[in-house]
Amino acid sequence: MSTHEALRPLLAKSSSLIAGPRGSSNVCRQCHRTFMTTPAPWAGHNKWSKTKHIKAVTDKKKMSERQIFTKTIAMYSRTSIPKHLIEAAVARGQGRSTTGAQLESMSLEVLLPPDIAMIIDAETDNKTRTLHDLRLVVKKAGGVVGSTAFYFTRRGRAVFQAKEGGPTLSEVLDEAIEHDGMEDVEELPDGNFLAWTQPNTVMAITEALSKKFELEVLDSEIVWAPNEDTKVNIDSPPIAETLDGLFSGLKEYPEVKAIYANVRKGSIEEEEWDKVERSLDV
Repeated sequence: MSTHEALRPLLAKSSSLIAGPRGSSNVCRQCHRTFMTTPAPWAGHNKWSKTKHIKAVTDKKKMSERQIFTKTIAMYSRTSIPKHLIEAAVARGQGRSTTGAQLESMSLEVLLPPDIAMIIDAETDNKTRTLHDLRLVVKKAGGVVGSTAFYFTRRGRAVFQAKEGGPTLSEVLDEAIEHDGMEDVEELPDGNFLAWTQPNTVMAITEALSKKFELEVLDSEIVWAPNEDTKVNIDSPPIAETLDGLFSGLKEYPEVKAIYANVRKGSIEEEEWDKVERSLDV
């Protein structure tokens, strides 16, 4: 008998043990290995490819925006704007001062006799110093520091840029009334929309209207809005000049974030009123 014939019964038995009953395998799963050297494709690899593409587009857009901002800063640095004001503005946008200190919010209430009320909002790393500096500016203009908050109401304000083929004022109003905290919507002279809300709902309503109508948000913040029954008509050019000088003096300090006043155009010329209005934040 040949060696091959002698081993045949053993080979058959071995095959039956491997196959098991009904063709099942008694060999452990770890022993089943592929001899292919090319790795199998992972599930979701195409999704990752798309994600990388989207990220590349987003990064490109961010880079383009950075270039625009950089050019704008460079342009203003070549004009009459001092370097320290530009540096202070950049730092302030990051929530700190030029020294790296954390900024704190503060408000200064001012009265220009007899009945012009103001609130100046500021962000500073030294409240004592800022209060002293702003008090001097107010005093030079003939104003006094005192309680004026009752002339104003805290309100949320959002401004949306209108677009061609976009919603009408009526359509924006219909959507706005569906949201709690909505107070009013106005159409501005340039066609943009101004929404007034309660302070604690401004962010939610801004997001809802922007998403609903795909509108760009130009502004969204909480402001001191002067009460209508306390507003003062500016009829005298000398008063307009005084206010212009006061506001310009306050704006020289980078700590000043916003200026609010209970004034409106009276009988003065448009050019004179523009000098006052350009410094106001409401």
